[in-house]
Amino acid sequence: MKRDVAFNVKRDEEILELCKALEKMGLNCTVESKDRRVKVSIYGYDKESLKENYRNVMSLIYKIKNKYNPDKRGLYKYYLSELKYPVNKELVMETLKALGYKVIYNEDESYIKTDVDIDTFNSILENLFNISNELRFSRLGSKPVKNLVVLVSYINGVPPEDVIEEALEKGFFRVEEGRIVLNKSIELAKKYFLEGEDGGKDTGEKR
Repeated sequence: MKRDVAFNVKRDEEILELCKALEKMGLNCTVESKDRRVKVSIYGYDKESLKENYRNVMSLIYKIKNKYNPDKRGLYKYYLSELKYPVNKELVMETLKALGYKVIYNEDESYIKTDVDIDTFNSILENLFNISNELRFSRLGSKPVKNLVVLVSYINGVPPEDVIEEALEKGFFRVEEGRIVLNKSIELAKKYFLEGEDGGKDTGEKR
């Protein structure tokens, strides 16, 4: 049994991603494309298997199209488990917000909607990933501390070691048992580094 699905794409990357995903999923189907018009032929041994394969293919198509094509509000949809570069979701969302982009997070399905196109989004992820790699042997004691360093380094365009040094000098970080930990609230540190506000008035210590 067979069922066809036809649709248009704006970019060749959509077709390539679709083909790779279908191959990885091992679904019984074929893909034809001409002038960015795509036809997927879906096969099944019986009505139930055809229905299941069709449902899986349509879900995949919509997922890919939502990455490359914005909705009516101008938002793209990215599943956090399928990021091109492995960057933790808190850092991704904090960075997008710091850059002034809209961010809507769906916790149940683990995706974000944002007004960042896929090329810009992947460029941001790549930079965050590279900075994170620079810190893989650092003494930063927790994910929030590392996230802050990576975020400030990327937004301000300064080396991560300079961020750490200044944070220690200003008392936002402290060294404890050989690790660098928070000494003041992380929100004060963000205001200081990203908004230029004085963060020296907080006396409470945070880990």
